[in-house]
Amino acid sequence: MGESILSNVRPYRNRRVCLKKTRHERIGSMKKVFIFIAVFFVPFAIFAQRRNIEQKSPMSDWEFTEWSVTLNGRRFGKLELPQSWREQNGYALVNGRRLFYWLYDTVSYYGGNADNIYNRYLPYWVEKMGYVIDFDNIEVSDPNPNLASSVQALMQQRGCDISVTITTGPIGPIKGPDIDFLIINEWFKSRGVYKTTMYPLLLFY
Repeated sequence: MGESILSNVRPYRNRRVCLKKTRHERIGSMKKVFIFIAVFFVPFAIFAQRRNIEQKSPMSDWEFTEWSVTLNGRRFGKLELPQSWREQNGYALVNGRRLFYWLYDTVSYYGGNADNIYNRYLPYWVEKMGYVIDFDNIEVSDPNPNLASSVQALMQQRGCDISVTITTGPIGPIKGPDIDFLIINEWFKSRGVYKTTMYPLLLFY
């Protein structure tokens, strides 16, 4: 009696007869509803996740393990890890597309060591957005003489040697308009060159 009843009403000999759905039919109806939600609403959720690149920075979830840290003579509080990398953001025009970038300075306080950016902060960031990095198809251009001049200008203006963005193909080792890429550009002053690393990003839902 406590069960909710789904019913169909159809004419039968000039009378209205209520027919209870069987358990199997109710389960079938629920499956159809779930499929509808997956087909029509999940893509919108994924799009919203992708837009998080501008809303949530790669270092927003990270902090120092100690209450204060001194780097190159400057003291940073526990929650000031992004400031220690001089985290900034901006836009650049690449192949006619306006792309959003996060920028970092590895030289001022980390001696030019970007290992944590490559191996910790950025992988965690993209995984939080629902991506999986396809490590089998990473493409590295070192040097990259073809880096867009607007990206170079943005990095120079902000005094940063790392720029990061997520964009959609077709570029890189996997050709396809639906493939997203994490792109990291790095400036090496000692060599006077830029290096670009492209990570294909796969979405599973």
